[in-house]
Amino acid sequence: MSFIRWLLGAAVTFLLLQNALADETWQADASRAQAVFEHATGRPLRTGHRVEPTVFPGYYAVRSGGPGEPAAYFRDDMTWTGNVRSAGWSSVSASESSTEGQMRWLKEQVRNLPLDRLILVKRSKPPVAVIWSAPDCPFCRRLESALEREDVSVYVAPVGLSADGYQLSAEVYCAKDSGKAWTAAMQGGPVDNTPRASCTYPRDMLGDIGFFIGRGRIVTPIVAFADGTTITGWDDERALVRLREKIAQQVFFPSRVAPDIK
Repeated sequence: MSFIRWLLGAAVTFLLLQNALADETWQADASRAQAVFEHATGRPLRTGHRVEPTVFPGYYAVRSGGPGEPAAYFRDDMTWTGNVRSAGWSSVSASESSTEGQMRWLKEQVRNLPLDRLILVKRSKPPVAVIWSAPDCPFCRRLESALEREDVSVYVAPVGLSADGYQLSAEVYCAKDSGKAWTAAMQGGPVDNTPRASCTYPRDMLGDIGFFIGRGRIVTPIVAFADGTTITGWDDERALVRLREKIAQQVFFPSRVAPDIK
């Protein structure tokens, strides 16, 4: 048992170091990225559009309008794009476009998820997944019920299917106890939305996360496990079996002690 505990501790340390290293090495240069984008597309950026770095190292978003508007994405070498040449994402690399290549790509993006900027819903078991979920999504409520029954923690990227859903997600995200507020919202109870000081709901970042871990398919919920595998949508049969498999295999994300989101 002592060896197993050591092995699990080493795995958690490795994940933390990977996340820290990604944060340190991701030196975004939006001006250079825009120049690369304009050269590859053969035309200047449209008026009102802007290039911004995402939380995924090496990847940028082309945005227009206010928060939550649809975005296009590209890697800094333009060999990977999303919603640029066609809807969804595409790669000029045959190996990256293969089934195995897509899984490697997805695993890399899951490894770079900004856990410190997501809601941590704590239960007795460590975080088994990052979920892209909405309080006004019936299937998301089914997922939440399953997580409660399994008594397992998760990180939540809260979004909405409607303006009201996004408003509730924004209130939950900025609540003093965002984890408890999320649970209350998903159970349909009263939400203590007393806000934390200087909190801003990062709607664009959360939208980026959905696009990346959903591989361009924007549906709720999306469940991303620490091994880089995902579930899109939710049912109480096959999806529940996979959830229980990950718990049994102890495929967990590192768990932070206290909320870090601001």
